[in-house]
Amino acid sequence: MKKNSQWFLLGVCGWIGVAGATTPADSLVYISSTTEYVEVLPSEGVVLDLRYATTNNFMGVNLYGEFNRAFLHRDAAIKLNRASELLAKSRPGYKLLIFDALRPRSVQQLLWDRVKGTAQQPYVANPVSGSIHNFGFAVDLSIVDEAGNGLDMGTPFDAFEKLAQPRLEAQFLKEGKLTEMQLQNRLLLRNIMTEAGFIQLPLEWWHFDALPKREVKQQYTIVE
Repeated sequence: MKKNSQWFLLGVCGWIGVAGATTPADSLVYISSTTEYVEVLPSEGVVLDLRYATTNNFMGVNLYGEFNRAFLHRDAAIKLNRASELLAKSRPGYKLLIFDALRPRSVQQLLWDRVKGTAQQPYVANPVSGSIHNFGFAVDLSIVDEAGNGLDMGTPFDAFEKLAQPRLEAQFLKEGKLTEMQLQNRLLLRNIMTEAGFIQLPLEWWHFDALPKREVKQQYTIVE
């Protein structure tokens, strides 16, 4: 791939079969050995804060272990690069803040095991059918300003509450639970991402899919 000042994607070469990849470490070996996926790296337009590769998440547990790098399917990565360019043009000095990208099904199972039967279960896809994250077509993200401060989106990342839901923003703005500035920050992220070709998840202001769920599951292979 051609690099420029905004291009933050690193392709890798080779190929091995996906069969038998049942741990995050196995998944990393597979992803690192195929041209289907590219790594999202820190750059002029991107900052990484991979929450599930740390204990700074709603469970307080590092789920990723050795899988502490951000990858996307190459088709999704092209769109993310476009979003970075659009943000740089709209708000010079601002950057995309990546919380989560490709999530192997091995990690999805660990996540599911922890939320099953709790209030968080509706927000986590069953690993049997898989999440779009498991295909490398979903990204969780926010924006930081020129000083590196995260924009106020009204709730933190992974706040499993109604206030985080884009579909209810008009209601919460009217009730005073969401400020005009918080809404404008969400709209900045949403407009940048949708113009780049992503689809907003109605339940989470931070979640965007690069393609419709049905299309991804029909045409692409899940990463075990």
